[in-house]
Amino acid sequence: MAKTEETSPSDISHGLAALPYLSDEPLDAPWMSRGHSEASGSPAAIATMPIPVVDDPQVDGDDEPGDEPQTGSRRRWPRRLLTLLAAFMVVALVAVAGTGFYAQRQFDQIERVEVAELLAPIGSAGTNYLIVGSDSRENLDPNVDNAGAIFGDGSQEIGGQRTDTIQILRITDDGSHHMLALPRDLYVPIGGDGAGNRINAAYAFGGAELLIKTVEGSLGIPIHHYAEIDFAGFIDLVDSVGGVTIDFPYPAHDPKTGLDIPEAGPATLDSTQALAFVRSRMYRELIDGQWVVDPRGDLGRVKRQQAFLQALFEEVQSPRNALSVLSDLDNTAGSVKLDDRMSFGDALELLVELRDTDLNTDWDLVVSHWTTPAGAQVLQLDAGASQETLAFFTG
Repeated sequence: MAKTEETSPSDISHGLAALPYLSDEPLDAPWMSRGHSEASGSPAAIATMPIPVVDDPQVDGDDEPGDEPQTGSRRRWPRRLLTLLAAFMVVALVAVAGTGFYAQRQFDQIERVEVAELLAPIGSAGTNYLIVGSDSRENLDPNVDNAGAIFGDGSQEIGGQRTDTIQILRITDDGSHHMLALPRDLYVPIGGDGAGNRINAAYAFGGAELLIKTVEGSLGIPIHHYAEIDFAGFIDLVDSVGGVTIDFPYPAHDPKTGLDIPEAGPATLDSTQALAFVRSRMYRELIDGQWVVDPRGDLGRVKRQQAFLQALFEEVQSPRNALSVLSDLDNTAGSVKLDDRMSFGDALELLVELRDTDLNTDWDLVVSHWTTPAGAQVLQLDAGASQETLAFFTG
C-alpha cells in the first residue's frame, strides 16, 4: 500500500498564505468597474447612479456564466474552508496531546508493586500477564448496592486480602491472545518449594510477590507483567463502559452474591450484577422448571469469569467506552496496582493489542478433586494431562 504523506497544520497555513486576499486585487479589475464608464467614477455620477437590484444567489441559485460579481465570494470560500480545516486539525492535535498528558499523569498515580526482580525476561515468543482480582474492600463504599453480599452480614470478620480471580493473559508474537484461568482451589507448593496449599493462599500470605513465585515455581509459567484490581476498581470499570452484556442460556441465580437473571438470553449487567456474576460460587440455573446448581464448582466459576473478561474487552474496544474509561481514571487509579517494570508505553501497547482481540479461552489445566489429610477440599493438578497447556504458556 502506498504511503500517504501527512499534512501538518503549518503546511496548511503555508498554503493559505498563497491564496489571494480581496485587497490584493487591482483597482482596475474588470469586476470592480463592470457596468461603469471611465467618467462614472466621479462622486456626482455615483450619487445619481441607480442602485441595482441583486438577486440573492442562495435563493434562486441561477448564476449566469458572465455574472462576475460572484467571483470574489467564490475565491473567499475555499480560503474559509481551508482555514476551518486547519483550525480543526490544530484543535484535534491539542486534544490528542492533552489526552495523552492526562493519561500519563493518571498512569503515574497508579500504585506499583515492587516485583521487577521476580519477573521473567521478556522473550520473543510471547508475553504473559498475571491478572489478579483482589477481594479487598478497602476502597469500596460500604453503602454500595449489594453491600450485604460483598461485605457479609457482619457475623464474620473478613481479614486480610485474597485473590478472587487469577488469570494469565498470553499475547504471542503472532498477535494472538490466550487466557488461562488458575482455580483458586488449585493445590500447589506455595512459593514453588514450600508446603502445599490453595494457590490463592500465596497471595494471602505474601501478596503479589509470593503469588508470582508460586506460579513460576509450581507451574513453570514465566510471568512478565503483573496487574491487580480490587472490588472498587472492578465496579468503576464496569460503570465506565455502561455495563457488560452476557448471554445466559438459562435464568440464573445465586442467593449469596445476589445474582438475579430472571430470563434467558443476552442481559446487560451493571456493576452490581457483574460483581455478583464473577464471584458466584453457588451458581444455579433454572432448567426445565428446576433450579440446578453448577456441578463444576470452582471450575465453572473460572469459566464464567473468562466469559465476562472477554465481553468486557469487547466493550472497551468501543472508542466511546475507551474515552469513558480514560475519563474515570481518577476513580479507578486507587484500586489498581501494576508491576514496577510496566511503563506508560507498555500499557499503551497492551491497550492497542487488546483492540479487536479474539480471546482464546479454550486452555485449561486438568485437575481432579482431592481431600487433603487435614480434610480440605481442593483441586489437584494432573501435570501429565496438562502438559500441552503448560508448554504453551511456558514457551
